[in-house]
Amino acid sequence: MTAKAGHRTLPHTADTRIQAWAPTTGECIGQAVLGMAESFLDLRGAAATGEYDLHVAPGEPQDQLVTVLDEVIYLMDTTGQIPINVAPRQEGDRLSVHLAMVDLTTVPQTGAVPKAVALHQLTFEHRAGQWTCTVTVDV
Repeated sequence: MTAKAGHRTLPHTADTRIQAWAPTTGECIGQAVLGMAESFLDLRGAAATGEYDLHVAPGEPQDQLVTVLDEVIYLMDTTGQIPINVAPRQEGDRLSVHLAMVDLTTVPQTGAVPKAVALHQLTFEHRAGQWTCTVTVDV
C-alpha cells in the first residue's frame, strides 16, 4: 500500500472482500464505502445526482464501519442510489459522512450486488500512522 488512502478488493471464494487504508478512521471507512461501490459498478465518469448525510453514533471503528456500509446497502436497496464520493468528518468520537450519490441505473454494473456486511474476519487496526480495515461483503 503506497498511497496515503485507497482501497482494493481481495480474492474471496464466494463474496467480496474489501481492504481500505487511510490516515484516519473516518477516511478509512470512506475508502471502504468506495471500494464496495467499485466492486460491482464502473463509476468512472459518473456525476452525482443527489446527496445524503449520515451521522454515526460514537463507538469502535469496526462498529462504525459496519454501520456505514449497512446504511449504504440500505440506501441502495431503498433509493436505488450509491455513493460516488465520500467525505467523512470526525468530530471527537462521532463520525459524520457526506455522500455524493448517483442513480444505480446510470452506471454500468460489473459485478455482484452487495447484500450484507459479514462480521466474520472483520478487521480495523492502526499501524505505523495508518488505519487499515478489511471487510467481507455478502453478494
